[in-house]
Amino acid sequence: MASNQKDANVTTETYQSPEARVTQLKLELPPAPKAMGVYKPVIVIGNMAYVSGHGPLKADGSLITGRVGADLDLAAGKAAARQTGLTILATLRAGLGSLDRVQRLVKVLGMVNSTPDFGTIPK
Repeated sequence: MASNQKDANVTTETYQSPEARVTQLKLELPPAPKAMGVYKPVIVIGNMAYVSGHGPLKADGSLITGRVGADLDLAAGKAAARQTGLTILATLRAGLGSLDRVQRLVKVLGMVNSTPDFGTIPK
């Protein structure tokens, strides 16, 4: 996170900053979730940003709800997972001032709320 240096494995010709990539892909980031009580969406300690659990927050501030295999089909589940990723990006931008401050991901954990018989979670 800390510096704006590019990863040594990325050549100058292929490097595109995270903010430029969001713009190029025309991604619409939802509003970043607000801290409430003990919940803090992101905490920065030293040069590390720790992101709390997130859900699929839509641009209007509402959440996509339901379980894949019952309330949501595979396509809707994928859309919810994508929206969760966009929400995390919005949180990082709000907490760091710019996605360009993110240098590397250390850990990613994703969970899917699905019915016991839904067997295609990796999709």
